[in-house]
Amino acid sequence: MKNLVPWLKSHWIIPVLTLVALAALPTAWYFAEDMHATDLAAFQQRVNADNDSVDQKKSATQTVYIPSVDGTGHQLEKTAVVNEALIKRYGEIWTEVQSKIGGVSEKGIAFNKGDHKLLIDGLFPSPADRITADNKGREFIERNMQFHKILLADMKSGEPAKTEDIAKTLSDRQQAEEQRVKAELGRDLDANERAKLTEELVGLRLAALRKRAAEISVYADMSIFEGVPTSIPEKAPTVVQCWDMQEKAWIDQDICKAVALANAKASAGVPDSVVKRISKISIHPPAYAVGEQNPSPAPFEAGEDKPPLDFGVSITGRVSGPGHRNRWYDVRAVSIEIVASSARMPQFINALSATNFVTVLDLDLAKVEPLTDLREGFDYGDEYVVRASIVLETVWLRDWRKQPMPPVVQAALGMAEGADAGAAAPAAAAAAPSPRTRPPAAGKPAAAPGGGRGGRGADRGD
Repeated sequence: MKNLVPWLKSHWIIPVLTLVALAALPTAWYFAEDMHATDLAAFQQRVNADNDSVDQKKSATQTVYIPSVDGTGHQLEKTAVVNEALIKRYGEIWTEVQSKIGGVSEKGIAFNKGDHKLLIDGLFPSPADRITADNKGREFIERNMQFHKILLADMKSGEPAKTEDIAKTLSDRQQAEEQRVKAELGRDLDANERAKLTEELVGLRLAALRKRAAEISVYADMSIFEGVPTSIPEKAPTVVQCWDMQEKAWIDQDICKAVALANAKASAGVPDSVVKRISKISIHPPAYAVGEQNPSPAPFEAGEDKPPLDFGVSITGRVSGPGHRNRWYDVRAVSIEIVASSARMPQFINALSATNFVTVLDLDLAKVEPLTDLREGFDYGDEYVVRASIVLETVWLRDWRKQPMPPVVQAALGMAEGADAGAAAPAAAAAAPSPRTRPPAAGKPAAAPGGGRGGRGADRGD
């Protein structure tokens, strides 16, 4: 013991370190347990945060879609977490759809406009002054009559052989034969000779009718165009009256073009034609009053993003004019009467739709008595024919018609905004349903927040 004390004094560091080491074991264990609990709590917090982030992403799913072309619904609809790649892809798809829609729309406008041109310059949309209006109005009437004569010529139309001319030819032939027999035989024709002469005269008459029928493709003359003047009036028409005649001329042009198209393969004249005779082309009045006074302006209507439909009006549902909120096009009905091949009538209907936006609303067929018409000079050939009364619906886009349209007509159709009759609403882009329904901007597909569906505002991109 005596030796231990001096040794401890000289080597005190050893027992001190030993005691510290022994005391550190429970202390380290205590603090290690505390650190473990702290780290575990921190890790749990990170796990909970990540889990909450996943839940938030799940709740952030949205329904993305491409608006349908007609604006009535959605296409390529998908519910997912919106990310950059998804938005980019839908944007690319929508850009492609827009480019195709634009192409179709432009083709629709070009198809509707066709080769329709103003009959004269300097009258539409409004003449410079009253004197110009009167002079241009009379010039328009003259040009309108010439234009319709050209339409008849383009159809290879013509009147039937004149019965009075045929009658004179037959009378001359009969007298010549009677005089010959009397001069040679000193007597009148006997029963057999008269029967033979009658048969010859009938043959000559048929030959004359068929010769004329072979020279033309369809029986028609200026009288078929209802409302086309036959002379220049002393009092010049108003610009509103001239515009109505201008649009009627375009409709007449389309119908005549359809007849020519249906008869294009006819090589033997009328007997080989589909449409053999046109009796009438009557264009129904527009949606505004056409008279000496300017029509009353209708309240401005901005219209909808797509044309309205009312199937109580017609089988197509297409309507236009004041009160219908149609800013895209105007509808004009036409009644025509023709004699046509019964079996090949569909060829004429197809020709109408191939010419412009024309739809058959009503078709009534009646029997034709060929002998009755033959007495009047109309030879239809051996094919069975019918008399058809047809009501057509023609559609005229405002996109290309608005610029030359007189301001007072724009106002009468509800196109003019405010007091300025020339500030008409934006014109149409295509036929109904229009492919120019305004969707979201390119590269920004519509999305309904919270996984729901977007409303009409999302469809339009307003």
